[in-house]
Amino acid sequence: MPIPIRSCIACRKRENYSELLRVVRVGNQVLPDEDQRKFGRGAWLHRNCFDLAKERRSFQRAFRTDESLSMEPLEKFLNN
Repeated sequence: MPIPIRSCIACRKRENYSELLRVVRVGNQVLPDEDQRKFGRGAWLHRNCFDLAKERRSFQRAFRTDESLSMEPLEKFLNN
């Protein structure tokens, strides 16, 4: 069975999905989805591309919204 390939929303590099972190939007918050089981539209991100994603507004593009999204839960997760 082929290994699923995903693209990082910030740097656009294609990787094996196990090298990326899936994030989901719940309300106006962007949350980490370590188990890749949360409901909703997901996006994939290298852990070290978080700042680049914020700078490029990659989360708004990936989740198809112009709203301001809260990155606080994801930022706390990545800093631990």
